[in-house]
Amino acid sequence: MLATDVSILIYRTALKFDKQNPYLPKSTMLTRRGYAIPKEGLNPLHEKMIIKELSVTPVVPGMQQRFSQAATFRVYAESLTKYYLPRVWATEKFGPATESSLSDGTPLRSDLLFTGTPYEYQHDIVNKFLAAPNGLICVPCGRGKTFMAIQIAAKLGRKFMIVVDKEFLLDQWMGELSALMPGIRIGILQEDKRQLGFMEKKPLTIPELKEELKKHGLPLAGTKAVLLERLRQVVPEDAPVAYDCCIAMIQTLVSREFSPDEFHSFGLTIFDECHHLGAAHFSRALLKVQTKNMLGLSATPVRDDGLTRVFEWFIGKPVYWEKTREADPDVIVQKVGFHSDEVEYSEVPVDSRGEPVLARLLSQIVAFEPRNCVIDQILAKLLEEPLRTVLVLSERIDHLHRIRAKIPAGVPVSYYIGGMDSEKRQTEAAGARVLLGTYAMASEGMNIKTLNTMIMISPRKKIEQSTGRILRTQKSAREIPPLIVDIVDSHSMYQGQWAKRKAYYKKCVYKIVDTKGEYALPTATANVSASAPAEVEKKDSQISTKYMFED
Repeated sequence: MLATDVSILIYRTALKFDKQNPYLPKSTMLTRRGYAIPKEGLNPLHEKMIIKELSVTPVVPGMQQRFSQAATFRVYAESLTKYYLPRVWATEKFGPATESSLSDGTPLRSDLLFTGTPYEYQHDIVNKFLAAPNGLICVPCGRGKTFMAIQIAAKLGRKFMIVVDKEFLLDQWMGELSALMPGIRIGILQEDKRQLGFMEKKPLTIPELKEELKKHGLPLAGTKAVLLERLRQVVPEDAPVAYDCCIAMIQTLVSREFSPDEFHSFGLTIFDECHHLGAAHFSRALLKVQTKNMLGLSATPVRDDGLTRVFEWFIGKPVYWEKTREADPDVIVQKVGFHSDEVEYSEVPVDSRGEPVLARLLSQIVAFEPRNCVIDQILAKLLEEPLRTVLVLSERIDHLHRIRAKIPAGVPVSYYIGGMDSEKRQTEAAGARVLLGTYAMASEGMNIKTLNTMIMISPRKKIEQSTGRILRTQKSAREIPPLIVDIVDSHSMYQGQWAKRKAYYKKCVYKIVDTKGEYALPTATANVSASAPAEVEKKDSQISTKYMFED
């Protein structure tokens, strides 16, 4: 019998048992820590179900199962008298809570207006969430998740919190909020910053106090305390000013303790890149922040470790999920196969058990100079087209440095990697013709509308978010068709990754061009027909060198 069947059997037995004995608590409550259910009188079978179902274990991928065992962790909390459970899960098991200590949230100021103009599809998605009004919005990169979330917050009209996991995302949210809701007062929850309630007013200095007293013709002698008291007799102190929203770093949320009323004024919480909440450490944030309305944002909500259900138990299932990017036959994918018989490229390193060591294999591939020379050639060809703005992605920063060294002088180049000042990174990226970035940084939050070309210079299985970075310009405004250059290595594991990427490209109706021989730009780049076939082969047998593009 499957574990899920056992769980259902326990639950059904508990329900039957409950009809005969009033062991299911009559009083349950939604709290900032989740769905609270008293321990006293709780049916023992229900208690077993709570412990069993809410203790989760990540799924370890294939060959890693032999060497590592994932740790089980709990996604519930408890006190001496209560269990605190994921609200969606608990509602399904025990029914709606009989009470709620969650507030509606402090109303936003009447003069705080949303000034954005949504596309029709965004309007429909926003309305679907408002009808819920809890759950996930899952759309590909470039569809405006941030825009829609801010519009939702404005429509709900209550103080709200945004939870992010990277500092550059915090900066991006600040910029979008300021642009779409002019005058919004934004608090920050990060390390020692705890701007949740009222804005701190900077005390007046003695010269400032004297300047104010002079305006009112009052004496200027005395200590600072005397001067301040004298001023307050004619100018009452301003009422405290509250923040309209707060952007919280998830690392601070999970590592600090908060009093029961610190989040009471919030009516909505937005979890950006909510798929991270399935991880053991980050999931703890869900037991600290619960508001009346909960919104999760993600382009890729399905986790490889099987723990998507963790954040869905707290926030809800997708109210809208665009699983495949809208068909876009203008996008060209150039497959560039690479193979060499040289041992330093072709040999797959193994450990003492004879299993492939993928990290070492990746290191030797990106360090293989003939392969890097091919990348240099591709990039040089792309730069011959003046409208091309190229995003170069690798897993390794050292690899990006190597490619940077061969880019001709005079070409505007910048990096998009971790450790940079976020404002400098964004400013320099906006003016670059070649942007050298890591997949990790390109996967979340990158918003540079000038990009229209991408080269994948190290192997990668999941590319949904990365490819979306060159598709942020509306189709009608494109000056040149987007181009993805996909370098495919000859090793079996990388061939398997290519098969998965290719399947994704076909779902999106991208035109796939299989480049063979010396690299050349796609012949149809200037005018790609919407009715172009899904895959075209370009045959070229003129090249006969030691290092060849794969046939």
